[in-house]
Amino acid sequence: MKRIYLLLTMVVAALSATAQNPSTYFMDGTPLRSRWNPAFTTERGYVNIPGIGAIQVGTEGNLALSDILYPTPSGSLTTLFSGSVPASLVLEDLNPMNTIGMGVHMNLIGFGAYTQKRHHFWSAELNLRADLDSRFPYELFDFMKNGNSANIANLGLSLESYAEAAFSYTFPIVDELYLGVRAKVLFGLARGAMNFEQFDARLGEDSWSAHAVGNMEFSGLMPATKTLQDGRVVYDMAELANNFKAPAGYGFGFDVGAEWTLLDDHLRLSASVNDIGMMCWTKSASSIGRVDHQILFTGVETDENGNAVHPEFNLDELEFDVQESRGITKALRASINVGGEYNFLDRRIGLGLFYQAKFREYNTLHNVTFSANFRPLDWLHITGSYSLVNNSSQAVGLALNLCPRFISFFVGTDILLSKKNPQWIPIHQSNMNLTFGLSVPIGK
Repeated sequence: MKRIYLLLTMVVAALSATAQNPSTYFMDGTPLRSRWNPAFTTERGYVNIPGIGAIQVGTEGNLALSDILYPTPSGSLTTLFSGSVPASLVLEDLNPMNTIGMGVHMNLIGFGAYTQKRHHFWSAELNLRADLDSRFPYELFDFMKNGNSANIANLGLSLESYAEAAFSYTFPIVDELYLGVRAKVLFGLARGAMNFEQFDARLGEDSWSAHAVGNMEFSGLMPATKTLQDGRVVYDMAELANNFKAPAGYGFGFDVGAEWTLLDDHLRLSASVNDIGMMCWTKSASSIGRVDHQILFTGVETDENGNAVHPEFNLDELEFDVQESRGITKALRASINVGGEYNFLDRRIGLGLFYQAKFREYNTLHNVTFSANFRPLDWLHITGSYSLVNNSSQAVGLALNLCPRFISFFVGTDILLSKKNPQWIPIHQSNMNLTFGLSVPIGK
């Protein structure tokens, strides 16, 4: 049964998995750093350990995990959609529009090396990437928890995943200024999107109805169709995952960045624009649907007094009418990164300031991070950071890089020092990142 609250639970549950940790921006010696800016290079060449060379997972939005997952008397966790969680407890911490995003970037194969004179650096990678964006109006939760009639608008969910083959090249313009370019060829795996302009829900004694107006787009995932009694042909959402077609699209992208060294290497300024490009999802692998009619549902739970609450329904009951298939072109989720670091004691200590604007599906996130960077030994780098996301204090981050001659190990997170409940869920923190990498240095 693909109930709507099960779908929402799957989205918010992804947050427990904790895109790119800002603590890594000034972390020398790790191949992961070049993802911020293709002008950044490592001190030596490298070969990533396949599958675990570079993994980044992150969440973004305006909901904290403690607003989504709640402890039960038995010590386990349940979601805000559970009937055991009081509506008053859930609704008091929600926003008028609640956004949740998640990004995963995993390197499968990666290696890089300097040219013979060590003025130029090149690298090649094969990555898997996935991005999820969603937005849920307050009225949706009020309706599902209290059964209050609601005019729900701008409800949306978007997910896309693709493989990325990338080649980077870094070279000097002058001695103090380096330019980096990364070209990427993309292969679409799957994409799904549901957006509702209108969802007017009304609750009755033993049923509820809604006037739904919205669109559905799927690529790679090919839902079956069925014919209703009135002759309409609609998508059978219950069979959504039974027919998979890949590659479902092709695309391209590029990153461009620069790093400028000033004041005898005491000051380093850098800037980049990443993920400029687009993905074209093919017509043959895409399904498009439209809903614009009144729908009647019979699934209603009641409380101990017999009052109707917790409406539920299957996704296939939305009955998206089959539309003519077409190719779908989407811009990549681009980002702008700007940073500056001032160094002391032969770069053993550095103070950094970093700014990022990330263009997500439904909103743009602005992140400012202050960092203190320590390099007590050539093979030991430690970074501490504090981030402000959309003018709200968010997280303290820590990162560690061990890079002796035979191995390079990196790990970073921004939830280590945050306040947590007994289930180790960060409280009041809605933006979280976890980064891990393992590679073998090569060359001089």
